[in-house]
Amino acid sequence: MTMPLHDWIQPISTSLRPDDTMEEAARIMLETGLDVIVVGDAAGRMIGEFSSSSLYQMIVDKMPVTVPIRDFIKTDAVTTRMDKLSEMTLEQIEQMVSNCPGAYTVVVDDHRRMIGILTRGNLARQHDDRSRAPEKSALKHPYQAMYSWDHIITCDKRMKHCIALAAKTARHNTPILLRGESGTGKELFAHAVHQESDRANGPFITVNCASIPEHLLEAEFLGYEPGAFTGAHRAGRLGKLELARGGTLFLDEIGDMPLALQAKLLRVLEGKDFFRVGGSRPIQTDVRIIAATHAPLEDMMAAKAFRADLYYRLHIMTLTIPPLRERRSDILLLAHAFIKQLNPVLNTRVTGIEEAVQEALYQYEWPGNIRQLRNVMERGMILAEEGELSFADLPEEIAQSAAAGTGRDLVHEVEKRELERTLRETNGNKTKAARLLGISRSAFYEKLKKYRI
Repeated sequence: MTMPLHDWIQPISTSLRPDDTMEEAARIMLETGLDVIVVGDAAGRMIGEFSSSSLYQMIVDKMPVTVPIRDFIKTDAVTTRMDKLSEMTLEQIEQMVSNCPGAYTVVVDDHRRMIGILTRGNLARQHDDRSRAPEKSALKHPYQAMYSWDHIITCDKRMKHCIALAAKTARHNTPILLRGESGTGKELFAHAVHQESDRANGPFITVNCASIPEHLLEAEFLGYEPGAFTGAHRAGRLGKLELARGGTLFLDEIGDMPLALQAKLLRVLEGKDFFRVGGSRPIQTDVRIIAATHAPLEDMMAAKAFRADLYYRLHIMTLTIPPLRERRSDILLLAHAFIKQLNPVLNTRVTGIEEAVQEALYQYEWPGNIRQLRNVMERGMILAEEGELSFADLPEEIAQSAAAGTGRDLVHEVEKRELERTLRETNGNKTKAARLLGISRSAFYEKLKKYRI
């Protein structure tokens, strides 16, 4: 099939190891809002899943917070090999994913190394986008930048300075290095720079260096000749460098790019040519490179994990996007913007945010930055459905206006959230909720009293 599968697969930004402790699993669940987290080994191979219900079982069993999660991992999680997906039609993939528990599957390579997650929601959005595109206005190429400066919502002086600098640089072909924590909006900047440039009518191609296994990344980036390696397509394949000709190539998480490929990227930047995998003929290219990272590249250079010559070539123009906690004036601005954006998408009628909740949102540290704020707002709007958002609609850590605590206090918070979630699922039926949690009715009532639920 010809669909760009990697563009539809969500990178696995959070995972656990079997030796991670109950405390660490609880912390990650609270920080991310995830109910299920994939578990992999040191080589990135899929082992299984760890869910909030598994964590609750550890709490019920009165496990110490230092106990590893290994015995509570669900090992029958649904996985799908990337090579099998590439042989399926979109309709077959949609049917397969819809039949999976939770309507998602973890995509792995032939060695069970995790590539990402494919969800029914992602497929549905892609399918809708294709259906809505009128044939008469078909694009010249399938790779378009989606965001402009209007999508970057801010009243912060530092952010406005970043936008002004990026817009000025956009008119030149100079490489740009975007730096900042995960979730700060680096990809938005990359799209907007492309839209502002003379290359706006050309393709905008993204390569996430962290989401593609190292042994596949070179072929994805450079393309390959027919028969270049075992399993290669007989006709060969164009790489993202060739697909981006005349446009922009956005290299996300460049800190995860292997050293050997870094040398080849440097050749592209300096010599404007490259070799496909298995090829002997240099191919000329004309692309603008925008790279992004949250990694400490200077430390990586010192450890010989990132090439100094590539760093200085990319460092000509560096934009550092501040985290949300350093531009608190944007928090409520973004929160209200998300309400406006998401109401028609979620079919909700949320009108605003209670004053006390606004204060908590403002005080919270937002370790996941704008991405986390958007996810919190979406979750809250789904729960509230209408009216103003209250603390009941938001994660407990927001109400505390601080990151979750440590040790047993952290586990208590998870336990309270699991009790509340189970009550919602059973429409307040306490007997059924106690049965689902695997505890006696009297123990359940004691916990409700303990947490004032």
